[in-house]
Amino acid sequence: MARIIDSPRTNLDKTVRVFDQFYNIDLVIDSNQWDIVYSYWYEKSQSTNIAENFSTIIFRLSSVTGDNALDILDYVKGSTATETNALLAFYLNSSKSKTTLYGVTNIPQPNILIQRNIVT
Repeated sequence: MARIIDSPRTNLDKTVRVFDQFYNIDLVIDSNQWDIVYSYWYEKSQSTNIAENFSTIIFRLSSVTGDNALDILDYVKGSTATETNALLAFYLNSSKSKTTLYGVTNIPQPNILIQRNIVT
């Protein structure tokens, strides 16, 4: 669950600090970008908890891939719900441990003869 630690609205510091306990990450985000991403997800879900979690995912993906968070959001905006799920699952699976997969209901069965030759 994402938790907003620090959200100063002063002229000196225009950032939002987010700590995500699930991913154990600490992000410092431009408050204007956070407001844009958060308002999109809040409009879609009408839930602050869901909007904070999805916004945190977008900014986490942005920090891992190096892409701009608003570009990722624009790509998500033009997709259906199924495509959004697949897109977020793809990004999350590419940036985490390979022991589990998000959004996969059928676990791929490896070829045993090939698998024994693969060194990880």
